[in-house]
Amino acid sequence: MEKRFIGCALTNFRKGRHFNQKPEAIVIHIAVGSLRSVDVWFKNGKSGVSAHYCVGKKGQIHQYVDEADTAFHAGTVDSPSWELIKPHMNPNDYTIGIEHEGMPDDVWPDLQLIASAGLVGEIVERWNIPLDSLHVVMHRQIRSSKTCPGNFITIEKILSRVPPLTLGTGTLTTAVSIT
Repeated sequence: MEKRFIGCALTNFRKGRHFNQKPEAIVIHIAVGSLRSVDVWFKNGKSGVSAHYCVGKKGQIHQYVDEADTAFHAGTVDSPSWELIKPHMNPNDYTIGIEHEGMPDDVWPDLQLIASAGLVGEIVERWNIPLDSLHVVMHRQIRSSKTCPGNFITIEKILSRVPPLTLGTGTLTTAVSIT
């Protein structure tokens, strides 16, 4: 799966992870804008935010932060419904954030959904994260005041499109072609 590394401002992420945490879950977001606007916003040091990835409507994948580093994507914990939230710990320290181009009321095009599911598959394989709705979560499950990632996408829809994995190799058994 092709990814384009864009990077972000040095003030918008932290090298490494506190307490040597490894990624244990993936947080799904909606960008509330275009892929280009995400590129610009994350490069702006005044924004104070980032994510590891953003998936475009045409299936493009931009990477902003290395998975071993801490992206600032989950924000403030507010009345969380996520069962695996760690009290007194910032969820950015143990999650990987994936933004998605678009608005909360957008229906995700197939190319975007296929690319997102493929990326989720690669991440869970790489970090040995269980592929289920406890470990792939919506941002609003961490911060209830948000509608993120939107009104129409479900975690189950993403999980149902994750290609079969080759255990232990970190590669997908089926190619996902994104043009």
